[in-house]
Amino acid sequence: MLDFLRKGAQSTAVKILFAIIIIVFVFWGVGTFRASRVDLLATVNGKNITVREYQTLYELRYRQLRQMFGDRVDEDFLKKIHFREQVLEELIRRRLMEEAARRMGISVHPREIQIAIARFPAFQEGGRFSFRRYRAVLRDLGIMPRDFEKTVKEDLLEARVRHFLTATIFAPETEVREYFEFQNQKLQLLYARLPYRVCARKVRVREKELREYFQKHRERYLRPPRIRLAYLYFPYVRYRKNVHITEEEIKAYYQAQRDRFVRPERRKVRMILIRAEPGKKQEALKKAEALARKVKNVQDFIALARKYSQDRITAPLGGDLGEVKPGELFPAADRAVFSTPPGQVVGPLEGPKGYYLFYVEKVLPGGPEPLVRVKEKIRQELMARRAREAAYEAADDLYQKAVLAGSLREAAGKEGLKLKELSFVQDAPPPPFNRQALRDALRSLEEGEISAPVEGPQGVLLFQILRKQPAQPMSFQEARKRVLSDFRVEKGGEVCRQKARQLLARVKKVSRVRGFFRKEGWSVQEVRLRRKELAQGEVPQAVARALGGRAEIGFLPQPVCDRQACYLVKIEKILPADRSDWDKEKEILFHVLTQEKRAAYFESWYRDLRQKAQVKLLQKWPQ
Repeated sequence: MLDFLRKGAQSTAVKILFAIIIIVFVFWGVGTFRASRVDLLATVNGKNITVREYQTLYELRYRQLRQMFGDRVDEDFLKKIHFREQVLEELIRRRLMEEAARRMGISVHPREIQIAIARFPAFQEGGRFSFRRYRAVLRDLGIMPRDFEKTVKEDLLEARVRHFLTATIFAPETEVREYFEFQNQKLQLLYARLPYRVCARKVRVREKELREYFQKHRERYLRPPRIRLAYLYFPYVRYRKNVHITEEEIKAYYQAQRDRFVRPERRKVRMILIRAEPGKKQEALKKAEALARKVKNVQDFIALARKYSQDRITAPLGGDLGEVKPGELFPAADRAVFSTPPGQVVGPLEGPKGYYLFYVEKVLPGGPEPLVRVKEKIRQELMARRAREAAYEAADDLYQKAVLAGSLREAAGKEGLKLKELSFVQDAPPPPFNRQALRDALRSLEEGEISAPVEGPQGVLLFQILRKQPAQPMSFQEARKRVLSDFRVEKGGEVCRQKARQLLARVKKVSRVRGFFRKEGWSVQEVRLRRKELAQGEVPQAVARALGGRAEIGFLPQPVCDRQACYLVKIEKILPADRSDWDKEKEILFHVLTQEKRAAYFESWYRDLRQKAQVKLLQKWPQ
C-alpha cells in the first residue's frame, strides 16, 4: 500500500504538495525519533544507510499516512503495509540510483538544486522565493534543510538517470496506429441492470440475524470523532489599513512586472453548438459539418446560428460571444480560433457539450497597458501583499511564543488577545476549517498540538487542538436503522448475483432480448460509443472495466456487479474506427505510448538492478 506513496513521492513537486497539505503541523512528537545517533542501519553494495536517514524518511512517510488515513494509522496498520520495510526500500533505491549515476557520469550541481527549490510554490511569497517561508515549511515538516536538499538532489539524479536510459525509446508508428484503431472502435452495447435495492425487498429480516450482523461488523457503526479547538484569526483587512503605497513603489512594480500588464489579443467570435446526445455523436458531427459548408459570410453564420444552434443564450444573438480572450474557450477551440484569420469558419470541434462551429469576425490586437490604466490595480495588489505579509508575521510571532509557552491561550493572553473556541464533528468542520488543507490538519494534529500559521483567502489562522474525542462504538439501537439498510443491501446483492447468473444462462437462448429483460423486471440501456469513451461515464464503471479489452460479439461470460447493482452486458456490434481523427490524435497517442514504454523499461531495469544488489541489514529496526 505504501508503494503509491513512494512512487508519487519520487517527484519533488509531489513531496512539496504534501508539504503544502501538512504545513500546519508542528514537529511530530515521537520521542524515540528525537535523538538521532550517527549509526549504520544497512549497506547497499558497500554504501551506508544511516539510522538518521531512516528516521527522517520514516517521519515524513508516517506524516503522509496520517494525513491520508487519520487515526486508522496505528501499529497494526503499519505492520499490515510493511511500513518499515518500504521506508528502507526507498533508501535502498536512492543508493542504487546514486551508484548508477556515478557509473554513467551523471551529476547534479549545487546551483541546480537551489534553482529547483526556489521554483517550488510552497516556498514562495508573492511569486518569489522566500527563505523565511522555506525554513518555516521545513520546520513544520520536521526536516532539516540539508536533508531536504539531499532529497531534491536525489530526485534530480534519478530523473537524469531515467532520461539517460530511456531518451531513445519511442513507440513505433505501427503500434500507435494499432492502439488508435482499437481505442476508436465503435461499440454498440446493450446492458440490463438489476439494482440490489430491488432484490433487497425480498429479503426477510429476523432480529437475531440483524444483531449477529451488527456484532460481526461493529467497526462500521461508530459515532464520528469530534474535535474541540481554540483559534485566533488574523484578517488581512485589519492590517491593510496601515499599509501605504508610494508612487515610486507603483512605478517600480510596473517596471518589474511589465510582462504582466499586457492587453491580450482579443477576437470577436460567433458560435454554433450542435449537442451530441449519448450514442448519437456521428449524427451531431454530420449536422455540424453540413452547417459549416453553408457558411459563405458572417450573415450566413448569424442566420444559421439563430435557426440551428442549441446554445439557448447565444442562439437568439446569432451566436455572438462578443470579444473573446485567450483561455476563455475550451482548449481545442482556443487554439483554433486564435490561429484562424478573420472571416473564416472554425470547426466543427468536439467540446464539452457536443460539436462547435466558430466564426472569427474581427481581430483586436493586444499591446502594453499604460501605467495610468493599471495604476490602481497595482496599488491594490501591493496593499494586499503587504497586508498578507503583516498578518502572517503577526501570526508567526504569536506561534513562536505559543510553542515556547506550550499554550496558545497563554501566549495570546499575554498579548491581550482573546481566543475563540469551536467544537464539531471532525469530518464536518464549520468555516473556515472546512477548507481541505485545514481539514487535513485537524485530522493529523494530536491533542495539545498547535498549528503553524495557515494562510487563507481572507486571513491567517492559528489554532490549538484542545480535545480529540475518537470515534465511539454505537449501541445496536443507535445503529439499528443503518444496520437494517446495510443488511438488506448485502443480502439483496447475494440474491441479485444468483439471479443474474441464472438469467444469463436463459437469455442466451432468447431471440428478443430486450422484451425478455423487461419481462423479468430488469431495466435495459442501449449505448453506442467509441471504446476510448467507455471510461467517460456513459456506462457504469464496472461495465466499462469488463469491456475494456474484450473484442468478441455477444454476452460477457459472467454477470458484472458493483456495489449497487448487477449487469448483464452484450456487445451487439463492433465497427471499425473512423480514421478521420488519426492526424489529430496521433501525436498525443505517440506521447502516451512512448511514456508508457519508457516507464516500463525503466522499472524493469531497476528491478534487475535491485535483484543484483548486495543489501545487508546491520541492526534491528531503530526504536
